[in-house]
Amino acid sequence: MPKVELLSLAYFIIDEIRLVDGTVKKNVIGGGGTHATYGMRIWYPSPESQKIGFVIQAGNDFPSSIFQALLPPNLNLTLAVHSTRPSTRGLNVFASNGNYEFSYVTPSIRTEPRDLPSSYLECNIIHLLCSPTQAKLQISEVLRLRDKQLPRPVFVWEPSPRSSKRINWDSLLEAMRLVDVILPNHKEAAALLGLVDEDNKGSNACEEFLTKDMLNRIVDEFLSHPIGIHGDGCVILRAAHVGCVVATKQERRHIPAYYDNPSQLIVDVTGAGNSFCGGVAAGLLKTNFDVFEAALYGTVSASYTIEQVGVPTLKGLNDAGQELWSDEDGVPEVRLAKLRQRISE
Repeated sequence: MPKVELLSLAYFIIDEIRLVDGTVKKNVIGGGGTHATYGMRIWYPSPESQKIGFVIQAGNDFPSSIFQALLPPNLNLTLAVHSTRPSTRGLNVFASNGNYEFSYVTPSIRTEPRDLPSSYLECNIIHLLCSPTQAKLQISEVLRLRDKQLPRPVFVWEPSPRSSKRINWDSLLEAMRLVDVILPNHKEAAALLGLVDEDNKGSNACEEFLTKDMLNRIVDEFLSHPIGIHGDGCVILRAAHVGCVVATKQERRHIPAYYDNPSQLIVDVTGAGNSFCGGVAAGLLKTNFDVFEAALYGTVSASYTIEQVGVPTLKGLNDAGQELWSDEDGVPEVRLAKLRQRISE
């Protein structure tokens, strides 16, 4: 069995989705950790996919159909069963303006480092989606439990939406010193900087933060503080249909979204940002830790996530034996080449 190289500590959630037209979809596989894991999985065809570890916290109501649906991608899964509590369930309600409201229906079950199999603790890259306080605690615990002879893993961190408030800025700066890549989206970053009321992060008013000047202003503020234990980390500012800004103290690049036209096969953007982060994690390994190239991998991962409700589905193999993740440009490397070509032009 291959060594586990990539891991997400974020939530697995069973979602109910209520669409604008009144359609209700139940038992949808979701959660930030799940989308991030699939964002990684797109770049690791089976049996390499066993290099991706993920812990699923299953309550006493966990549907067997969901477990069966998780098997085809051939991930290195660990099922933690809780006989006295329900599974983590969420509700996504979509509005006509394209925004949605998420809420937990049951108490969430967090994966803690102590829950991880010892083989998972040997991984190279860990994705976190949590508050600054939890980021500090989880990183400290991972390093405590990990074999001290192993090099420090790379930490890729999404600050959680609920914690993206100006009051948490100082705590975020402390957590930034412990991670290698921080990946907020434009709404969350604006709220952390006090540029927008955190209660209005889901409103269309946040479109004003998608201008090139404003994105650069936000990135400048993050880069004015140390990122990483040596102060040489990276910020990737996710910016919806505009793409992302990837920046270190030495270099900055604006990378477009794969789909920048809302009419292009966009079904549901839920989880696209998480998938992007998982794709970045995979891209870091695939490109010898080139953050700018890794962002291209994240961009392609997000493009597959928005084409359906829920996580991307492995559709089969083409004649060359390559995995297909879509009916159009189903091979990730094809989309990666197209994105590179678009940027070069």
